[in-house]
Amino acid sequence: MDFSPQVFTQALAKGLTLGLLVQPLGATATELVQMSVQTNQLTIFKHNLGLHFPANWRLAYSEQHGDMFSAEFVPAQELLAHWSSLYCVQGFKGMAGRINPEAFLDGFAEQYRHTCEGEMQYQKLGESELGGKASYSAMLTCDKMPQTHRGEPGTEQPMGEIGHYTVIAGEEDLFLLHQSARGEALLSLSSLNIVPPIERVADMSGLR
Repeated sequence: MDFSPQVFTQALAKGLTLGLLVQPLGATATELVQMSVQTNQLTIFKHNLGLHFPANWRLAYSEQHGDMFSAEFVPAQELLAHWSSLYCVQGFKGMAGRINPEAFLDGFAEQYRHTCEGEMQYQKLGESELGGKASYSAMLTCDKMPQTHRGEPGTEQPMGEIGHYTVIAGEEDLFLLHQSARGEALLSLSSLNIVPPIERVADMSGLR
């Protein structure tokens, strides 16, 4: 397999390993549908991806750096240096021919393990086909994740973090969609209802 783990190290250093959206506790399906939503269109290496969010979310960061792309969304009142919920889209140019989605997540999880300062869990959810493309999903949790982002100061106390990750293989590029939530007592996970990241995709026909 011709793949360098430096890709994961670089992604972690640039704050690209983060990401999840939490549904309001007790909200019914009808109430969620009735929430005001906004649609965001991302262009990733000339691919188009449509996403929808509650209206009180915003695009907080977007960058293409060499062969990596990242865009991050947070609630409007939150900062990248201190967030409770985050959604991230990443693109890795030319990676689809070098590594499959499951192996990519395996390497990603290993780097996540090195960043986590406490107990880390990696739960594989399995492969699926999304829009005719191979994909693989997993959950990652850490009970003591440093609260920093791209070197920006955050709180000194590490937070619990849970994330749902899906890797999609295009014809040439890999795409990683992930949602994450953080909190002081996150590892009583039964209190959280995490939405899989693919459920925020409004249109993925432009991912090729």
